[in-house]
Amino acid sequence: MLEGVEVVFIVIAIGAGRPGLLAPACLGALAALAVVVLLGVVVHRPLAQIPENTLKFVVGVLLSAFGAFWFGEGFDVAWPGDDLSVLGLIAGFALIALLTTRLSVRPVLARSNA
Repeated sequence: MLEGVEVVFIVIAIGAGRPGLLAPACLGALAALAVVVLLGVVVHRPLAQIPENTLKFVVGVLLSAFGAFWFGEGFDVAWPGDDLSVLGLIAGFALIALLTTRLSVRPVLARSNA
């Protein structure tokens, strides 16, 4: 639900930036909210089966990859493969996250019973 509300505010804020776009932006925001709510109802049970830390890890990778992509778009970066390059960013961020996670885990020392 929180994500849906965020989408509503973003769409309205963007639409309010130009004259005559507020009404279509509001309709778009309502449509986005309806889609997010509907998806939430549909995928709630399957997503509840995924461990919370795994879900947070995947969301973090996706947010990082899309954030880097959109940051580059803002600076007119010529992405190889255009929009498909976001898949490479997702793979890269996932690989780096998996490697650094593995490296940051301390090995558990065997305890002696003596």
